[in-house]
Amino acid sequence: MKLQTKIVSTILLVFIVSLLFIGTLVFSNSRANLEGQILNQLKSSSQITENNIDTFLNEQQNKIELVATQSALSNEELATMVSYVDNTFYDMFVIGSNGTVVVSSNPERIGLYRGDRDYFVNARNQTHVSNVYFALVPQQYSVSVSTPFHDGVLVGAMKLDIFDKLVSDKTGLGETGENLLAFQTENESVVYFSTRLFSDKKIEVLTAEEAVNRPVAHALRGEEEVFTNILDYKGVSVLAATNKIERTGMGLVAKMDVDEAYSSIDDLQRLTIFLVLITALLVGFVVYIISKGISREIKDVTEDINKITKGDLEIQLKKSGIFEIQSLIDSLNRILASMKLAILRTGLGKQELGIGEVVKAKEEAENRFKTLYEGSADAMMTIEPPSWKFTAGNPATLKMFNIKDEKELQSLSPGDLSPLKQPDGKLSSEGAKKMIMKAMKEGKAYFEWTHRRYKGESFPATVLLSRFKLNGKDVLQATVRELSKEKVKK
Repeated sequence: MKLQTKIVSTILLVFIVSLLFIGTLVFSNSRANLEGQILNQLKSSSQITENNIDTFLNEQQNKIELVATQSALSNEELATMVSYVDNTFYDMFVIGSNGTVVVSSNPERIGLYRGDRDYFVNARNQTHVSNVYFALVPQQYSVSVSTPFHDGVLVGAMKLDIFDKLVSDKTGLGETGENLLAFQTENESVVYFSTRLFSDKKIEVLTAEEAVNRPVAHALRGEEEVFTNILDYKGVSVLAATNKIERTGMGLVAKMDVDEAYSSIDDLQRLTIFLVLITALLVGFVVYIISKGISREIKDVTEDINKITKGDLEIQLKKSGIFEIQSLIDSLNRILASMKLAILRTGLGKQELGIGEVVKAKEEAENRFKTLYEGSADAMMTIEPPSWKFTAGNPATLKMFNIKDEKELQSLSPGDLSPLKQPDGKLSSEGAKKMIMKAMKEGKAYFEWTHRRYKGESFPATVLLSRFKLNGKDVLQATVRELSKEKVKK
């Protein structure tokens, strides 16, 4: 691997791993902060809505208490209040001490017995807000505010529709967010009564079993919590904050879909990945430029050293801005100075010192060997322990043994290019092993051998095995010469 490639890949790998680690931490913290903000927004929305309802109920109590300060009330006066003065109440009526309606804005109520109702029993001594109940007149769910009036009770009845305005504010809840209100009947059924974004039903009644895992059921049980993954009435995972309106027994839910709530987190994740990639590319480019400069300076030093080995002692080594490379150049300059001084003291020339000539001789020897190796009519190949498979072969080897290429040769061993048995009846594998061991021990082995072309016919040959060192390891070179049929007969 080139130095430049190694520097770029190493630094880039370390940087990317570090960047991913830091990015993961930043993303995790940012995700936690965003989730906290979303959940706090839901809790805040739920609390604000609950406060609005409480404020509204307090206002209605004050209205009823103010009306109750009158010395007497008539049907007409109550009707006027309901129709023109305050349309919050759809009916106002007075229940006498015996529990019978004696005055009402709705004449149909007069004479009806209401002495057993919550809004009568609990308002004899103080103002009272009732839980949601079903009013027989006019056949609808209602909430009443009642207060003591002389020896009886003054009652103001409100439709549940009035609460829609109090939960309609969706600020901070996005497109899928909404506030829901519900109450529980005597048989523990759950009744949704506020307008819902994703349902055409104004009133929906669920059994206790159907509603048990919904946020509104938790609200009705008084569990004021924040739920991060719970199904709502439309079967979608939502974030929800629950509250209970104690004075009316209502359950309040502020919610929004999980997908919408976490969309900003998904955007953050994509942004984090984008920034990591862009930063990695920029750093990679900078590292590439720097490493290229380092590689160029090392290349220059290498070229200068090659010139020195060829006898050019007058060369001027280029200076480097990199401390380590400059230290190497300084060392080379000292060596050059010492060599020049030696030449002056001994009176020898560069050629006499052997500089350059040794290199030249080495190159000439390598060229001669290459010419002999590639141009030889004899098959020449190398085999190495411990597998004793062929590792290289000249063109004559491929031709002699009908082998496609050197890669195919490297998959073979001497046994693959010999018949099962030699003419003397001995196994070729045993004979080959014996000759290989002899050559490894004595340095060479010369013998006659019957070879076989790869997946072809057998032919006689002579084999010379020679041991030599390759990369510090003993290996064998095999030279195979095919014998002609005439020579075999002789």
